[in-house]
Amino acid sequence: MAILEDLVEKIRSYASAKWKPLNDEDSRRFAEAVEKSSDVELLAEPGKALKYFDNSLVKEGLYFNIYAVDSSSRVVETPYVFISVTTGSLLSRFTGKALDCPPISFITGAAMEACRFLTVIPNFQAPIGFEFDDRLKSFLYTENPVGIRYDHEYNKYVLLEETRLLTESYLVSKSLEDGLLEDSILLVDGPLLYPSTIEVSTPYSARFDVYKSSLEAINEDRHALWRGLRDRNTLAIGIVKRLYRSYYLSMCDPLGLGVSDINDEAYLSALSRSIAAGEGLRPYFLGPLRIRTTLSTSSRVDRIAWYVGIPRRLYSSRTSLTLYTHYRVEVLGGLVDEAVLKPVAYDSLNIGSLLPVSIIIADRRARRISSILTEYLVFSMGLDKSGFHQYLTI
Repeated sequence: MAILEDLVEKIRSYASAKWKPLNDEDSRRFAEAVEKSSDVELLAEPGKALKYFDNSLVKEGLYFNIYAVDSSSRVVETPYVFISVTTGSLLSRFTGKALDCPPISFITGAAMEACRFLTVIPNFQAPIGFEFDDRLKSFLYTENPVGIRYDHEYNKYVLLEETRLLTESYLVSKSLEDGLLEDSILLVDGPLLYPSTIEVSTPYSARFDVYKSSLEAINEDRHALWRGLRDRNTLAIGIVKRLYRSYYLSMCDPLGLGVSDINDEAYLSALSRSIAAGEGLRPYFLGPLRIRTTLSTSSRVDRIAWYVGIPRRLYSSRTSLTLYTHYRVEVLGGLVDEAVLKPVAYDSLNIGSLLPVSIIIADRRARRISSILTEYLVFSMGLDKSGFHQYLTI
């Protein structure tokens, strides 16, 4: 990984010049993406939104064409530089085929070419004309999708989320070029269209428009990718695990709970406690819902979603331990068909897992690659692990 050694030497040479530091603690304020929409509709008939998994969904059919994509980011941070390492993996646990960013051959030194996986932000007042050379820049994310440069004032949580999404888009696009995703199912860790509403504390409210326009541009590209997959007879299915920042269920209230403006995790927790007390611990799904999103081009895109609840144990408990794991399953367009849940159940419930195993494997692979690269950077820069951080996903 000679390229990383060159990068470290470049940073060290500039840091030794003792230029004025530009550390900006406000750019490290926690930021969150919030999923809200005023256009949410329950498509199920009244009283039929809640169903339980049966053998037809869990056991019926065999799926050996399931792929999953996920990404990981880690940070090395010192008083004079912020470095993020963003990696990703797209793989099939059934066939063993995989694409990585950067590829394993790059890490082992067998190849010199790789995708962009680094973001470097100097925390000092560099002279005019400060740039990395073209060879280094080919591995760097230097600006967001709408051309705004990543600088010391750019919110770090937003930056990391953008680079993760861009890395996943690169892997899907590359797999289309290589003909990897043909007649397949692609499980995506997260929503198919990412929320462009960012909650970040002042004084960075002035940059809301920057972050919003950047995420909207990413959504336009992702929408085109999912449509491209459909042309290859491949279905992208979003698996959304972080439901505490989405508010779709309370907007349409499918069970008539009479609550408003509570997040989906709270809504489902109330439902799961009710099921556990009455029916016992049984896997269920709730939906379908139609979630309409307006893209930056003013075009409207529909997602069809189901919420899944999987018991975490065989028997209910009187303790405060969470009884269920919840996540949302979503597809693009008007595919209102419960058969969408079959490959998800096949990859999870069918083998005794709470979450699709393909997603878990892709996540661990991406994390392992980011860990290797980050530890190498820490070692090369002569740092201890106190300079090694993993920012939370927004």
